[in-house]
Amino acid sequence: MKKFATILTLAAICVLALAFTGCFGGNQDEDLVGTWGWDLGPAFVYIFNEDGTGSRGIVGIETEEFEWSTSGSQLRINRTGTVASGEIRNERWDYTIENNVLTIESRQESDLVLRYIRQ
Repeated sequence: MKKFATILTLAAICVLALAFTGCFGGNQDEDLVGTWGWDLGPAFVYIFNEDGTGSRGIVGIETEEFEWSTSGSQLRINRTGTVASGEIRNERWDYTIENNVLTIESRQESDLVLRYIRQ
């Protein structure tokens, strides 16, 4: 009976591990990979890496690390460092890419639309 309970417990752990992987995992749209400069100040950049990590800010001065994934036309950015009170840790954006211009529109803050140009 103990052996059965152990096997059942291990199976439950495996199922939970897969469930959590599904929740936090995702796809990375390869079209996003690279460096994008803000259209109103190209020194501020987003860098999307192939492995689902990235950073944003002014390179060499101040940057913030994040993990990213996509699902359809939704971009998820999960900030990995310290996040100030009142700021969003797990950001959700709708995104499009046209003619090397990335447009992101916040799903959490109304009327927040930003554009970035591929560098």
